[in-house]
Order: sequence, then C-alpha cells, then structure tokens
Amino acid sequence: MTFDPMTARALMESHYLVFAFLASLGTMQIAVSISGIKGLWLTPNRLLTRSLGIALLATSIVIFFAQPLWVEGPWAEGSVEADSATRLWGTASLDELAAARNVNDIHGGMAGTNQAIWFPIGAALAFTVSGLVGSVTAKATGSKRSTSDDDAVGLEALKSRNYFKVLPSSWRSFRSEIAVYWRIRLAGSDGFSIFRILFGRNSG
Repeated sequence: MTFDPMTARALMESHYLVFAFLASLGTMQIAVSISGIKGLWLTPNRLLTRSLGIALLATSIVIFFAQPLWVEGPWAEGSVEADSATRLWGTASLDELAAARNVNDIHGGMAGTNQAIWFPIGAALAFTVSGLVGSVTAKATGSKRSTSDDDAVGLEALKSRNYFKVLPSSWRSFRSEIAVYWRIRLAGSDGFSIFRILFGRNSG
C-alpha cells in the first residue's frame, strides 16, 4: 500500500460530510417547501425553494460519486480492481468509477460507525443553515399571521415565524410536556414495555 490509511480515511470522511450536508439540505428544502414551513426556506419562493432542494440533492450524489475523477485518493487508475490493500494514490478512470470508493475500512475506507457519526453532523449543519437563512427569508415572504399562529409551537409555528422566534416557546412547551410523554405514553406503549416494568404503570 503506497498511502497512509489515516490520510485516505480523512479524505473519505470530508467527502462524506459534504455529501451528507448537501443531501440533507436538499431533502429538507423539498420537505419544507411542500409543507409550507417558511421559517426554514432558503428562498422566499416555494417553487424556487423546491427546485433548489432538488438541485442540491442531485448535486450531492453527483459530486460524491464523481469526485474520484478529479480528486486524488486511494483509487488511482488501474488499481481500483485490485485488493484495497494494494491500491495506488491518484485519480480514477471513468471505467473504474463505480468501484472507486469501495475501500476496506482497515485500509482507509469508512466504517459504518464513522458514517453514523458524520451523517448526523451533516444533517445538523443543514438544519442550522436552513434556520439561519430562513430567519431572513421568512421576513421576505410577508405571510400574514393570526392569533393562533402566535400560540403555535414547533414545526407548525415555523410556517409563519422564523426559527429563533419559535425556539423559546417551543423549548418551554417541550419541557412541560416531556414528562407526560415519558411517564404515560412511552410506559403505556405495550404490556411488556421496559418503561412499564421500571415505573410500574398500569395500562388504561
């Protein structure tokens, strides 16, 4: 092997983080544009937001799987079909692109546990960007609010207000309701629930 597995792993992780971020951001924009949650829109327009989401999702897939064509890594042309322990560092050929990222985790590839860490980070970054940009675009939409909108919390409130205005009331609501959900709804989910055993709840 002519490259450091740690270097290859760092490269894979950085690529995967970008992929997770763009894919999550695109998926989120498609979802919020359909549901009308304007507080998380990247643009003031529903159709434009949805189109941007589709573009981001498609871009994430294309970039992630096509990067070996122009970014050097453990997929040098002519070595992709070999065992991952004997791969060379370089750019991949188009013919070998499909198998370029198929690298064993002990040789610099990504283990499932790594993916389980980096994907939530990418998704959290996507939500953060949506919340920050949405705080600006929510004003540009100029949506009318009613008294019921002021009382709404959570995702419903984001249909007419931005994330930072919704956060305090949603947090208060979460704190007041979590105990009820934990003790009653989870404990009463089924007769053999661990919550029922621990808390001694009766069904009813």
